[in-house]
Amino acid sequence: MAEVLAVKTAMIEPLVSANGAVINTAVRKKAVPNLVVSQLGAVGDDVGNKKHHGGMDKALFFNGQKTLEKLTALLGLDYDYLQDSRFGENVVVSSLDEESVCIGDQFQIGEVLIEVSQPRKPCNTLLQSTGVAETRKVMVEQNLVGWYVRVLQTGEIHVGDRLTLVQRPYADLTVANVHCLLSQPAKNLDKTKLDQALNCPALAEAYKSTLRKQAEKLAQSSSESAFFNTPEF
Repeated sequence: MAEVLAVKTAMIEPLVSANGAVINTAVRKKAVPNLVVSQLGAVGDDVGNKKHHGGMDKALFFNGQKTLEKLTALLGLDYDYLQDSRFGENVVVSSLDEESVCIGDQFQIGEVLIEVSQPRKPCNTLLQSTGVAETRKVMVEQNLVGWYVRVLQTGEIHVGDRLTLVQRPYADLTVANVHCLLSQPAKNLDKTKLDQALNCPALAEAYKSTLRKQAEKLAQSSSESAFFNTPEF
């Protein structure tokens, strides 16, 4: 059974990237004993770009242990992902990853009930956090993106809490499968799968908005992807 390995928060602070640029971000989250969770996220946590991050559909960001191990190896990063963060995750969990978590999955974690709302769309802040130019490319191409959740029942999440799957209404819509609907050239997409995602009530509306752009490109048999043409990128 999956369990919580780490929980993390951060407030906005300046981050100096390798090229000397300074950004204000909360991506470098630090481990804390527990999260006090509201419908808008964890108490004591923040996001730098509130236009594209935060809100009820992105209340908490989850990453799997296996994903973080792969990312740190592929990008050559040397840090303790259970104590620190380069990818902005609030919760690190064992056993689960993009291939085994589905949109609409509901998990009970202690007294908190969450629902998986969308894959993450990696932004440029992440390459500034890691200092590795290929960060976004690796995350997108390897399906190592993590997932956002909305909070259906508030409370506290502690390290060591077990994740119990309460329901899985959309077993075909894994986080990886939905992510691939954006990361591929539009002309390569299966329209049936794209329509399935667009009609999924649990998938965040902001993510559907980008998928609709993919649908437009698919109709034009475009070799482009809407993934890299959305405002946050």
